[in-house]
Amino acid sequence: MSKLDTFLALDKADRLATIEAMAALLYCKALVGSVSPRHWRSSFGPFGQIHQGNIAEADLETVRRIRLAIVRALRNIPGAPNCLPQALAARRMLARRGIASDLYIGTKRNQDGIAKFHAWLKVGGEWVTGLCDENEYRLFIAGDAEAA
Repeated sequence: MSKLDTFLALDKADRLATIEAMAALLYCKALVGSVSPRHWRSSFGPFGQIHQGNIAEADLETVRRIRLAIVRALRNIPGAPNCLPQALAARRMLARRGIASDLYIGTKRNQDGIAKFHAWLKVGGEWVTGLCDENEYRLFIAGDAEAA
């Protein structure tokens, strides 16, 4: 089955979410490339756990649809964006639907002692992007008291 056939086999909501994810990923990749790390907080909003509690059952389907749309979009756009644009794109998509999310940016050292940065997005306990072992990372920027 071709990529087009696979895309057309999706339901309308998934097709629209995939197109939205492609546009959001390209926008967020350009945004990340134009903002220095010291300005991330002011440009991307608060980081860390801000929205405590469980995700509403009604929102769970939307969160999962967005997660899958991001994955599909990554396979179909040039220069696959890394973890931060993925998290920002998903965050934008969720915010458009009124769903609060938590963006995390962390760092850990590899075997050579070089810092490796990683970003991930969660809604409650549900992973959206950047699945990792959170315990391996030291949060790069601590959370704010304000919502995104």
